[in-house]
Order: sequence, then structure tokens, then C-alpha cells
Amino acid sequence: MKFLIQREEILPALQQAAQITSVKTGAVYLRSTWLKVEKDQLRIMATDSNIEFFGVFSPEVKEDGLVGVNGRHLYDLIRKLHPGELQFLVEEEAKNLVVKQNKRKYVLPINENYWFQPLSVFPEENAVSLSGATLSTIIDKVSYSVSDDDTLQAFNCMLLKYASKDQKVDFCGLNGHQLALCKLEHEGLQNLLPEQGILISKKYLHELKRMIPLKEIELNIQNNRFYCRSVDHKENISLPLSLYEYPDYNQLLAKHAAPDPSGMDVDRRGLVDALDRILIFNTENSMCTFFEFSEGMVQMDVQSEEKGEAKEFLDVVFQGNLKKIAFPTRDMIEILSHFESDQIHFHFTSSDGPCFIEDVNDPDYKVLIMPMQISDEVVYTDTEE
Repeated sequence: MKFLIQREEILPALQQAAQITSVKTGAVYLRSTWLKVEKDQLRIMATDSNIEFFGVFSPEVKEDGLVGVNGRHLYDLIRKLHPGELQFLVEEEAKNLVVKQNKRKYVLPINENYWFQPLSVFPEENAVSLSGATLSTIIDKVSYSVSDDDTLQAFNCMLLKYASKDQKVDFCGLNGHQLALCKLEHEGLQNLLPEQGILISKKYLHELKRMIPLKEIELNIQNNRFYCRSVDHKENISLPLSLYEYPDYNQLLAKHAAPDPSGMDVDRRGLVDALDRILIFNTENSMCTFFEFSEGMVQMDVQSEEKGEAKEFLDVVFQGNLKKIAFPTRDMIEILSHFESDQIHFHFTSSDGPCFIEDVNDPDYKVLIMPMQISDEVVYTDTEE
């Protein structure tokens, strides 16, 4: 194998490959980045046995071939080289990969080719297009409400499902006391999804968000795998889908129609600033903020034996009969950080029922959070799934 290519062209792909390969443990192919030159194309490939990545490039090819090397070591070398042309060639007898740049020469040991396992190929039929930036933003707005506990099966996954009621695709995360829902109108994705939807495990969501090109992308679903690639086909990602049964989240959303709801419109930035100061006074045994409502104002406070007391006041627009409610401070700050509007609406169903947080400028995004019980000892309420 022998080819010439610019360092800047392949560096992002080598980084993507290196970040999903193991450093020391696992089979050799899990530690390897594979370079395959065939038909004037270079493929840079890697897998952790679940997530698969490959990039496609058009170098100046001198000789076809396949070679696998330690992915982390190869990336570390290339990123520290100067911009410019690189030459890759295999010394067949020495079983080494040689990388040259000007007078510099580096020799890396290679792995036997029998370790190589072909990766999944993007299925062309029924593929749909979507903005990579849009998908990345949706993952960011939903994934924090997906449970971190992988023993909780479906709660550890983000759901993509077509909602026929409003003819949009639901992206939903649910962890037992919190739900985040983002809706997207996209006919192609709607037609691609099976009736029950698909589930992507949280451990893959962060990798998917990191690897998604922020330009136009193509998506497909086949053989219980989720496929994503750039429209120029240079970046290809695929990952397995989970096969659990997702809870009926619409039962929780239906609680929005409470018999005696209350509402609060508040400046998001002012609320986040106040909660950030209150957080200083929270402890493991006193981790919530109490909200007390009066006409045109909300009082927020926390008390703890270890750290003392804090009170904050904000001007709000409030309607309803709710007097007091409590939420985990850190959770509320996290939720508000994913909204973009300056004005946020809180829809309170009761002092111990679901609270819906909504963006006044984005009807397609909302978060449900369960309040804390207000008692001598504050604990989470049980949710009804």
C-alpha cells in the first residue's frame, strides 16, 4: 500500500477513529484504525464492536492495500505533524507502516490483516436528509433527561417516534422524575421510523452528538442499526438500536390538562442567576429550592444547617392558586440551560404534580419535572408511569 494525502484532510477522521478505539484492552481489531486503499479511494475505519466509523477520501494512490495500526498512536502522530502532504507506505517485509513528511520518517508496527472485520455499509434505499446541526441540538435538549443507569433499559434510551396527533417526530428522554420532549416536523424521517419508534442508548448518544457532521447529513435505519453520514459520504457512523419497550410518555403529557393549573412567566436568565447563587447553600440533605408565589413576585429560598440560608426574589407574571412548590436546584439549572428564549413559562398542575416548562418562542420543546415533597424531610415524589 502506498498513497499521498494532505494531513488536514484526514486528521478529523483519524481523531474520530481514535476516540472509539480501545487503547490497550480488547481484541486487536478494537484497538486498530484500518486504512484501506482500493479503486483510488482511501477508507479510514474503526469500531468498538458497537459504534462503527469510516471516512472516505481520494488520495494520490500509488498502490492498493490494507493495513491496521494502533488508532490512538497514529492519531497522536499525525496531529503533531505540520500541515502539508503526507506519504503512507507499507514495508511488507518489515510489517511496518511508514509515514513520511519531507525528511521526517516514522515507523509504526502493523497488525495482521486477518483481524480486519468489514463494517456495515450505509443502506441507500429510503435514506433521508437532515441538518446535522439540528440533530445535534435535539440530542443536547433531550439526552440529559435520559437515565444514566443502563440497568433501567428503556429509561436509558432516547426515543424517536412519529406522533400522528401533530404529525411530527417526537424525540423523548425520560428518567423517572423528568421528561424532555423535542418535536421535529420532517416527513422523510417520519416515513423512515417504524410504528413503535426506535431507541438509542444514552451511551451512544454522546458519541453520536460528538461525531455528527454539523453540515447536511443523511440518515437511515436497517437491521436494528441507525446510520448517519455526511452528504459527501466522507463521514459515516452507525450504531446499534435498543429493543426495549418504551413507557407511554403521553400519559404524563396528558397531566398538562389539570383541573386547577397555575402558571408563571419569568425571565430565564434572571432565574438561572438566582438559582446559581442558591445552589451555593444546597447540601446533600437540602438540595432543593422552595418557590413561594405572590402577585407579581416569586420568593426562592433554601435553608441548611451546614451552609445557612439564602433568599432570592424575582418579578414574574403569575396566575393561579398555587402557594408553594419545591424543585431540585441543580436539576432546574440544567433544564433551563437547554432553553434559548429569554422568557420561560411554567405550567404547574399542583404542588405535587408534574410541572411543565415551556419556551414561549418554541412550542416544539418542553420539559416535565416532578416537584419535591414539601415536608420535614424532602424526598422525591413517586412518578406515575
